[in-house]
Amino acid sequence: MFVLIKADMKKKGSYLEIRVPKNRDAFAVRTEQSYIKLHQLQVVVSARGGGKTVWITNQLRMMKDMGCLDKLILVTPTYESNRALFDNLPVHHEIIDPNDPEAVHKIKEIVEHERDLLDEYWDGMERYNELMKQIKSRRPIEQIDEDLLSFFGDELEKPKHWLNGRKAVIACFIDDSLGTRIYGSKSGLNNLVILHRHLGVSKHMGALGITMFFATQSYKSNIYGISPTIRNNCTSIAIGRTKNMKELEGIADEVGSFCTREEFMDVYEQAMAECGCGCVSRHNILFIDTNPHEGCSQFRKNMDRMIYPRVGSEKKIEKNV
Repeated sequence: MFVLIKADMKKKGSYLEIRVPKNRDAFAVRTEQSYIKLHQLQVVVSARGGGKTVWITNQLRMMKDMGCLDKLILVTPTYESNRALFDNLPVHHEIIDPNDPEAVHKIKEIVEHERDLLDEYWDGMERYNELMKQIKSRRPIEQIDEDLLSFFGDELEKPKHWLNGRKAVIACFIDDSLGTRIYGSKSGLNNLVILHRHLGVSKHMGALGITMFFATQSYKSNIYGISPTIRNNCTSIAIGRTKNMKELEGIADEVGSFCTREEFMDVYEQAMAECGCGCVSRHNILFIDTNPHEGCSQFRKNMDRMIYPRVGSEKKIEKNV
């Protein structure tokens, strides 16, 4: 019986093969090779005064400089005291109190509003192009679709969109919010994290999605902190200097799918070391990218220096970005 089944599978094998969809970048935002892929779900961990907010605002600046940030949602109680850090970033009225019970709903509403603007524009463009087609056909005015004429009015103004019909790239930064309601089990944050790439589905252009940044002093917190759902779904982790070896080992265990604890501790030591490049040890960051661009390391010292585990070798391997 086994031989017969095996032979039959060989004969009809094509329908049993696992086929990867061709459009694998359906949710992707194009970024430069030296940067990280978007959309991201990034967790930044360091002690008080360790530069978490500075790190993330620099990430946002990099995104903006590449043309990959159109709108920033801030969930923080400390915007006014940190206002200078957000200069030149696209923060308008999207500032949300992390203790607001509707905080997650408001984040989704912002994304859905951008989706609605996009669909309204492309619906209008379809009508506009049809109207122009009928006008250019030189048919008598009385034969042109009356609904189209009344929709655009006497001036026949072409539809407008603030990004000319491009999907808005949106980021959300949750800062200084450990212990607040947004991290509570009933806030809806875990669901938002799971669906972050799928938010705001446009009927014309697919999902807008959202990149999310979390700043925290504690990687694992018993209550109102970074949940296992957030940690298990994060695509990158930035770790500052810490004396809490238990926490560091906990992070090492959770990233163990692509490196051993020994390798993790090695790249952490490399990242924290002053090496004559101008870095300041107490402000250094080990950056872990779980899905880097081809040719890039999964580990970086700060953002501009790729590092590699040197376990089993005395030679330190580094590569400037």
